Amino acid sequence: MDLPSELFNFRRIFYDMVKQIPEGRVTTYGALARALGDIKAARGVGQMLNQNPYPGVVPCHRVVRSDGTIGGFATGVEKKIKMLAAEGVKVENGSVSSFEEIFFGDFTSSKPLKAIRENQKQAAEYVVFEDEHGSFDVIGGVDVAYKGNTGYAALSLWKEGEMLRVHGAEREIHIPYVPTYLAYRELPPLLEVLKIADPKPDAIIVDGNGRLHPLQVGLASHLGVLGDIPTIGVAKSLLVGEQEFSVDRKDPLSPVIFDGDKVGYAFLSSNRAKNPIYISPGHRVSHRTALEVVKPFCRYKIPDPIRVSHREATKRRDKR
Repeated sequence: MDLPSELFNFRRIFYDMVKQIPEGRVTTYGALARALGDIKAARGVGQMLNQNPYPGVVPCHRVVRSDGTIGGFATGVEKKIKMLAAEGVKVENGSVSSFEEIFFGDFTSSKPLKAIRENQKQAAEYVVFEDEHGSFDVIGGVDVAYKGNTGYAALSLWKEGEMLRVHGAEREIHIPYVPTYLAYRELPPLLEVLKIADPKPDAIIVDGNGRLHPLQVGLASHLGVLGDIPTIGVAKSLLVGEQEFSVDRKDPLSPVIFDGDKVGYAFLSSNRAKNPIYISPGHRVSHRTALEVVKPFCRYKIPDPIRVSHREATKRRDKR
C-alpha cells in the first residue's frame, strides 16, 4: 500500500480553505480543524497559520480562538487587530465584537484527515503482532528532527551491541504534528533513509508507538508495513491505555492495557530513569521479542539506537 495523495496536498488544501474566509468575517482554529477532518488538528492549524507562505493572499488574520479572543499572529497581535479593523471587524478588550454574528464556518473541504485516517485503518489490516522473521543480526534505530517543513531522519545500525554506522536523509514534511497521525509526518524521511541503509537492518527500533495506539497502528507499525521490515515502538509518554501497576526499581515492567488488550509495556529502563519508556510491537514481532530486542540497549532511559539517531538527526538539522 502507499501513502494517501491527500497527505502530499495537505498544506495546499489547508491554505485554500483559509482563503474561503470572507472579508469582515472570522473563523476559529477549531473550525478549520474540523474542516480538515479532525478537531485534534487545532494546534496544527495554528502552526500552519504561523508558517503562512502567502501573506496577503491567505488571510490568516481572520482566524481567532473559539471564545472570540484574538489569539496569536506571526507579525504581532496589534498588527492582527489593525488588519481586522480595516475590514470592519471590531476588537474590544482583546475579543472580537459580535463574534457569533460574523463567525464563518461554512468551508468547502475534502476533509483530508478523514482520508488519511482511512488509509491508517487499511494499514492496520496488514500489521502482524507475532514473530515472522529469522534471526536479528543487524538492528537499526531511527529518529527525525525538524526545521521548518523539512524532516531530517537518521538511522543508526548496530551489530552485537556495537554501532556500525549512521545514515541520514531529508524530505519535505507535508503535515503538522496532529496526535495519532504522527506516522504521516515522519514516514517520508524515514522511508527515504531506509532506502540507503547498508546493510539493511533486520529490525528497527522506532522513536514512536507500535501497537500502543488508538488504532493499534502507530508510527512503528506503519513503517514496518511500508518498509516490509520487523519494527518495535519505543515512546517516551503513554498515548493510550493504562499501566497495570506502577513501575519501580524492584518491579520495572508493567503491561499496558487498552480496551481489554495488552498493547505494550511500561519499562523503567535504567537506574538513571525517573519515568518509564513504553515498548510495543510494531510489525512482525511479538511482545516478548520487542522486550528482548530493546532491553540490551538500555544503558540510559532511551535505547542507544534511538539516542544515537536523535543526536545525528539533530546535528544534520542544525547544519542547515
